[in-house]
Amino acid sequence: MFLITTANQHFWKTDEPILFLGEWCKLFSQRTVWEKLSYEVLPYHWDDRKKLYQDYLYLDKLYEQTLLRLRDLLNQIHGVAHSLRYWRIIIGPWLSYFIAVLYDRYQSILKAEECGKITNTLIGKYVLGEWLPRDFSEFNRWVETDEYNHYLYGKIIEYTDRLPFDVLHEEAKPIKLDSVIEQKSSSRKLKWFMQYIFQFVKFVSNHCNKITLVESYLNTRDLVKLCLSLGQVPHLYIRDDLTPKSEIDFNLRESLAHMPADGEFEELLVKMITEQIPSIYVEGYDNMKFISLKAFPRRPKVIFTSVSFNTYDAFKFWTAHHVDLGVKFVGTQHGGHYGTGLWSASEDHQIKIYDKFYTWGWKADGYENTTPLSAAKFNKVKKKLRPKREGRFLMVLAAIPRYSYHMLSMIVASTGFLTYLDEQYRFVNALSGKNKKLLTVRLYTHDYGWDQRERWLNKFPEVECYLGNKSIINQLNESKLFIGTYNATAYLETFAANFPTVLFWNPEYWELRSSAKPYFDELRNVGILHDTPESAAAKVNEVSDDPTSWWQQTEIQAAKEEFCFQFARNSSSWLKEWRSELLKVSNTP
Repeated sequence: MFLITTANQHFWKTDEPILFLGEWCKLFSQRTVWEKLSYEVLPYHWDDRKKLYQDYLYLDKLYEQTLLRLRDLLNQIHGVAHSLRYWRIIIGPWLSYFIAVLYDRYQSILKAEECGKITNTLIGKYVLGEWLPRDFSEFNRWVETDEYNHYLYGKIIEYTDRLPFDVLHEEAKPIKLDSVIEQKSSSRKLKWFMQYIFQFVKFVSNHCNKITLVESYLNTRDLVKLCLSLGQVPHLYIRDDLTPKSEIDFNLRESLAHMPADGEFEELLVKMITEQIPSIYVEGYDNMKFISLKAFPRRPKVIFTSVSFNTYDAFKFWTAHHVDLGVKFVGTQHGGHYGTGLWSASEDHQIKIYDKFYTWGWKADGYENTTPLSAAKFNKVKKKLRPKREGRFLMVLAAIPRYSYHMLSMIVASTGFLTYLDEQYRFVNALSGKNKKLLTVRLYTHDYGWDQRERWLNKFPEVECYLGNKSIINQLNESKLFIGTYNATAYLETFAANFPTVLFWNPEYWELRSSAKPYFDELRNVGILHDTPESAAAKVNEVSDDPTSWWQQTEIQAAKEEFCFQFARNSSSWLKEWRSELLKVSNTP
């Protein structure tokens, strides 16, 4: 059988029986093509959830080993002596992500070999360094695409020599995702004026502010309040993801190949790190460091962020530099799943890089630096969100990339999402005819090639589907009931706003840590959380006439409040709490 690894039809052969490496190859928009073919789909290795968790544990250990080795090599290359924490802050997000992505693609190729059916496949002809990302943001965008994943599968097939293949002698170039928009003169003048204002405020804040807040997850009004309460000049740091281009030095990169490896995958990983580690961590390191130190304050005492730890490389370079000088680095949780999921590589990373990690109520076992702090994020929804008595039912959906990405306990890759989508269909089918007409399905803003709207219109043309720019708050204010379908942020907001909520998801795909289970069990006991779509639909049908009266029942309010205190803590005195906590950190030697 001919192996097709991605949805990129440039590398398909359709004149013989086909084996699709995974469901990600079968775009809904291309179904008129693949439905006519004689094909099979290879079972996905991480459909085995026990294997997924065990692989997570293995990859976490491998990540720590690789990070330690890269610390020594990068220090040697750059003539520095930075700490492990320094390099964890800078390259940790990319390295953890890349190891997991490469391992997933490698395991899929192993599974294809094990089936014993592959007669051939096509890989591309790639110019060395052409698919080398400049920074983590570029890698983060590429990893969702068919083109980049075809490159990865091709490299794995070529390096391991486990499958027969032919090379398509035509360069498969990366898609350039950067775009430049020509501005009108009036907008340029406004931009220059704003830049002058920005630079003036930046100058003042650099000399007056000791606590630097970057992408704090606060709205502008709350950020100004917090800064003033701290006796600081309010300053909004505007992210600039432009990073310097660097000439790739493959001789220099060969130094990174001097890492021990145990087994085929680890040997593959070392080879791929030399080809894939973003250029700003190697060739562009000095330039990136210089740019980042100029972009942010020179003498911070405390650095605070919520989301900049991940893809914002300029921030990471600046922060790591000051952390090695003894500056305190603190951060706050920025979404759901934290403290509840059985595993999360991102949560692990954040706990390890911060002096203090502020959670929305929970504490991590074995980590003294996790500290509960009221989430200011919920201030806006608490003030603006009100159920509409004669409103609709708003069901909010998730979407994930077709190829696996972050390691956390949730649905994974295409088969996981298709299972999730089927459960949403089952929910709609179980609603009464009257309630189907009241349902609005809010599709995820990033489609990832799923063709969400087309799928829903094909399945339920009578159900209202929304994919647009209207905020979820505005849609909720037109609704009387929220229906949550995954363990993330949205339902924490409706809980905080005391908005009637029914939840359902498959517990086999959203594994919980033991400390969180009692709180979710109580949600089940009172009828808020359901394990099947049919059970959730039955509850919606039961309370549909007056969800608010159901929601206000004593036992439901008690379960919701207990849950909020642990995972969505909020308070009207949040400003006093934040001020006290940040000043305490600032005054700690």
